[in-house]
Amino acid sequence: MAMNFRSRASILCFAVIFIALAAQPGFDGFQTRPDSDFPFDSSTKHDRDFRPSGGMRKLSENLFLFEDTCNVYLVKSGNHGLLIGFGSGEILGRLRDAGVEKIDRVLLMHHHRNQAQGLVDLKSSPFLVTVPAQEARFFEGVESFWRDVRLYLDYDCRSHWNTLRKSVHVDEKVKPGDVIDWRGLQFKVIETPGVTDHAVSYAADIDGTRAMFCGDLISGKEKVSNWFDLHWDYYGFTQGMDASEASFNRIMAEHPSRLLPAHGVPMDDPDAAMEANRRAYATLKEMLVPNELHRVQPQVRQILPHLVFLGATSYAILSESGKAFVWDYGYVERERVAELKKRFNVKRIDAVSFSHYHDDHTIRAWELIWEDAHIWIHKSMLDVLENPTRYRLPCLVPMPIRADRILHDGEKIQWEEYTFEFFHLPGQTQFHQGLFAGIDGKRVLFTGDNTWKKKDVSKTRNGPLVPHNEYFLDGGFIACARKMLHYNPDLVCPAHTEEYSPTTKDLEEFQSWAYRLRDVMTSLIDQPDPNFGMDVRWCRFYPYRSFVSSESTFRVEVIVRNHLFRPARVRVELKLPGVLACDRQIQSVVIGGKREASIPFEIRKAAGQKGGREIITADITINDRRMGEYAEAIVDPPSAATLEPSSRPR
Repeated sequence: MAMNFRSRASILCFAVIFIALAAQPGFDGFQTRPDSDFPFDSSTKHDRDFRPSGGMRKLSENLFLFEDTCNVYLVKSGNHGLLIGFGSGEILGRLRDAGVEKIDRVLLMHHHRNQAQGLVDLKSSPFLVTVPAQEARFFEGVESFWRDVRLYLDYDCRSHWNTLRKSVHVDEKVKPGDVIDWRGLQFKVIETPGVTDHAVSYAADIDGTRAMFCGDLISGKEKVSNWFDLHWDYYGFTQGMDASEASFNRIMAEHPSRLLPAHGVPMDDPDAAMEANRRAYATLKEMLVPNELHRVQPQVRQILPHLVFLGATSYAILSESGKAFVWDYGYVERERVAELKKRFNVKRIDAVSFSHYHDDHTIRAWELIWEDAHIWIHKSMLDVLENPTRYRLPCLVPMPIRADRILHDGEKIQWEEYTFEFFHLPGQTQFHQGLFAGIDGKRVLFTGDNTWKKKDVSKTRNGPLVPHNEYFLDGGFIACARKMLHYNPDLVCPAHTEEYSPTTKDLEEFQSWAYRLRDVMTSLIDQPDPNFGMDVRWCRFYPYRSFVSSESTFRVEVIVRNHLFRPARVRVELKLPGVLACDRQIQSVVIGGKREASIPFEIRKAAGQKGGREIITADITINDRRMGEYAEAIVDPPSAATLEPSSRPR
């Protein structure tokens, strides 16, 4: 995904105009809602469910586990206690169950909300709070983090979004190798990145056992809590796995006899558990490392008499009448468009459509004003393009792109002498379409970012798995491969590599790869249904960002996907800053199996509050399992609806 382009100043100018339009009255009305349907395969049906949280277990004489938004571990010394993890803070009301009267210290392993959310609401901290030094800004500098967070054109998929809504007091910042002495027990700080790039673990000898409190690094033998936290940079397909394996080595050097994870179950054979994860990671590395031959002919190039590669990610289909239909309009140079018109006698660009919403496929859409071209948008990405502030997604363009024509799944459109067939084509992102057309006697399929020309023809075709784009294990590349087999193209035109001609065997292998990917992830992800660990957006706010003046009321919805095959009782509690209020701050709903529900909230902003950015979170409980403050939303003053420094192109 190229990020370099010449006309930055022009794009900034138009971005300011479009973002300003977003602030006009009525922009945050709910005129368009995302499609509530999501794919599932009934052949994978199961009866698994979340286990209720809130239980206290005694692991040894002086070690207890409390199941909360995360596993909170209580180490006891007399009537004093030390906590590893804090969760919602409910454990403070259960201390007497373990014979503890006072907590001296809390050790935190990484910055995720479910680790520490209860600290935010404490009026005072009666204990010392210890955090990793390199993640301290996510605890004590939260307001600065949210003020400066990059909302648009963002290619960093690290889980920084899972940061507290408000700063907490930090007493001690520890580095790898530090030793914390507490009542004669020594807790050694171990560097263990994995779900975050600066997470730590704590090793200590407790009741004659060498225990390793390992955070979210591993949740069981061949298990991790989710996959999306292991995906770091946009193209960092193996970064989280690589970091985790290095962390395994550091843990093994401490010779623990028990692993105590933040999610999952205690493990009494640490070496076997970590080795099982290594084997799974080896399989995934073989599957996910791109088998991609990068484009070597970036110039304007005639592929067929009436099919031209335009540059960047764009293609042009030419009519006999001198019109052009353009597929994707991202970082293509204006000089390339001029060359297209001159070389191929193109009188005008008549229509443009986008494979998906990413900036390198849409960023120059504002130029179409000068071309007098029509914009065709598939309904799967319509709301994302027309109302980008309502979403938190990677590679998001900051300005609205309005549709002249809405395309529907399977719709056939006669354009000049061609019949175009548009269809939903998920894969790299759920917000993606494909295009099939007969061009110069060839069956041509446009696949956007879902496929690429193979670098090693002897290896299986694969695709870019980026869970933050929104990915479903029963859809995604399985659906993409099925569509490709259905159309059986002579020629495939992908976005980032040159065109290729697949055989049926090649496409069948691609489909087998997609099913195998689902199977590996199903085995690895430690959730009642693996989609809870793949679908990062199973719970989300809509809109993600609201522009609100003082003494006004606005509406948000919390959208929850129930990936279970059974009904889910979902409790949603909004966590609001002091300037906001809601009469029904807690709501509950029953969501059917494999269904989605939207829970609306009317929120008031107090009069006379100027302020800046505020953060709302949704604390979720599913079938009595406390998931914690999973989703967040941003509330900005109307003046913020302009291009922010954090959203400027790099």
